[in-house]
Amino acid sequence: MKHFTMFFLTFLLITRLGLMPVPDMVNGTIYKESIGILVSPKELLEIKEKAKKGVEPYRTNVSDFLGYIDSLSKDAENWEPLPDEVKIVGRSSSDPIQLSSTGGKLVYGLAIAWHLTGEEYYALKARDLILDLTTTYNYQNEEENEFHWGAQGILNLARGGTPYIYAADLLEGWEKWTVADKFKYQVWLRDVMYNKVAWASRYRKNNWGTSGSFSAALIAYYLMDHPDWTLEEISPEFQKLSPKAAFASHNAYQIGRQKTTKNWKLDAKVDLWGILPIGAIPEEIRRGEDPIDGDHLPSDGSGTHYNMTYIEHLTAHAEFLRRLGDNSLYDNLEEDGSGSLLNAYLFVIDNPKGSHCFTPNRMNALYMAYNYYKNPAMLLSLKNCGPGNISGQRLALFGRLTHPLLE
Repeated sequence: MKHFTMFFLTFLLITRLGLMPVPDMVNGTIYKESIGILVSPKELLEIKEKAKKGVEPYRTNVSDFLGYIDSLSKDAENWEPLPDEVKIVGRSSSDPIQLSSTGGKLVYGLAIAWHLTGEEYYALKARDLILDLTTTYNYQNEEENEFHWGAQGILNLARGGTPYIYAADLLEGWEKWTVADKFKYQVWLRDVMYNKVAWASRYRKNNWGTSGSFSAALIAYYLMDHPDWTLEEISPEFQKLSPKAAFASHNAYQIGRQKTTKNWKLDAKVDLWGILPIGAIPEEIRRGEDPIDGDHLPSDGSGTHYNMTYIEHLTAHAEFLRRLGDNSLYDNLEEDGSGSLLNAYLFVIDNPKGSHCFTPNRMNALYMAYNYYKNPAMLLSLKNCGPGNISGQRLALFGRLTHPLLE
């Protein structure tokens, strides 16, 4: 109660001093001056207005998006309620569905749909789904006796749980997303989710790590209105950090993960790691049959798709930081040419020895990346392989809608 009172008084003081943007009403839609995480309310308002005027591709994208969200929302009426003690069945990424890619897309999509339509029932449903998380705990594998570091629930939280923060950010300034609601959600992020995704950030070299570093950094960012709070990490080593320190630390780990040096091997399972100078990601290619040191990806199998998954996670983190004025992940390049997100894309889509289209859902990340890089090979791939679906894979969601191709 003491913490809540301090938080509420701080909130009032910040608002009165003008340090927090006051929500505005434009054409019946509430929005705040915000960078957004992957898209801002103000940008969504612009998309809405262009779609209403019939401007393409906005009109088609908005129509496809709302059709997708309405269908998904109807399906969700039959979902089993999320249990308080979450146990992951069979190391599954889809059970419980609320923490799957489907659940993440729904809650974030509902918040976007509210801004695009002004229909409050979308926001109310997003709010309920977010608050459903705040009673949950554990996240162990069902077949095991207790939670352990490496449990599937960690990945489910990092990938399926992170879009809930995107959604909460888009509800900011809405009177029915109350100070108490936000506080309750922030406490859950601090006490239940953070230490798990932080483990993946510190320990894993592969896509678990990319999603973990982004998720941990985003939680820290979302908790920065509590500078006196402590974020506690239990494994791989115990430490306590302020939200500001945790944000900087996990962003640095994400850049470090791309390195090929021995001090950044982390838990890599093969003899090459990071993003190689040619753009290959050995720790993901090993999932398939292609050589980890090859000059291209001969097959279109698991290794190729895991490569895309890693890129998709990293793009979401890079886009979030870009919106804060930090292009370090997009521009990262080591002296030997390694560590480059751009090269990772080109290794897949613009490889003279053999290229691949991004899958229809992962293509949403390519829309975001092209919006930054303006690389002609990316444009050609989007035109030749697109438009892709409207939803996205797990973290770089709804890129076709939020970062439309205008050329």
